[in-house]
Amino acid sequence: MSTELRALIVDDEERARDLLQRLLEKYGSNIRVVDTAGSVKEAREILENTTIDVLFLDISMPNENGFDLLESLDASRYLFVFVTAYDQYALRALKASAVDYIQKPVDPEELSLAVEKLHHLKKLRTSATLTQTDYVQTLQSLMMNVAGKGSVRRLCLPGMQGFSIVDTKDILYLEADTNYTVFHLTNLKKIVVSRSIKEYEEVLDPVVFFRVHKSSIINLKYLHEFSRVDGYYAVMQDGSSIAVSRRKLHEFILAVEAFNHLPRTE
Repeated sequence: MSTELRALIVDDEERARDLLQRLLEKYGSNIRVVDTAGSVKEAREILENTTIDVLFLDISMPNENGFDLLESLDASRYLFVFVTAYDQYALRALKASAVDYIQKPVDPEELSLAVEKLHHLKKLRTSATLTQTDYVQTLQSLMMNVAGKGSVRRLCLPGMQGFSIVDTKDILYLEADTNYTVFHLTNLKKIVVSRSIKEYEEVLDPVVFFRVHKSSIINLKYLHEFSRVDGYYAVMQDGSSIAVSRRKLHEFILAVEAFNHLPRTE
């Protein structure tokens, strides 16, 4: 089986397509751009007649964008890398969903790493370590987060053997452990992820999730009480006591007040 990746670049700007193709030729290992498309419509036509392994999709295009193309495809047949200029909501959705992306202007080193990840993903899928269903679920999580218009509804938590997909409403609190983050869920399950807690602070809804301490983020929905006995503690519904730093105390109280005045949707 060939290890070469056959790529399609989809971007409405010709200069951007040409630049990405040149960068892939120079910095991408064992990857070949077999075609480019200036629109989603053109990309669909190419995919009907050409064998493609990976799509580099621009997010912001007129009429239909990269997310529209993803939604219309059998995602189990391809790997995806999204290409985007700065878009706060799109970036939050991408980071939360653990789907690979690169930002414009494209950094050669980031592109090279993205290609390495693609080869790794292809190898995992070939060996059945990462199933088609696992990968498609990460893409489905992405689409759900995109539909949330900036409110991340699902997190895709990468592990050694694949992914765990978690609804944000099921997260009780997060705990930092050196370079790892421990997710404590409402079903009392724990998931350990080899990413910093700061990365998740950047994608979770700041109205609902508050960083009470450098090592802890809590879901205000599950805050049971606040204790000043022998320090400052957020007591969660499962009985866990999470330290609130003195520096964060005033901000924390304001966040709790604001959260409790939100209209309830459940």
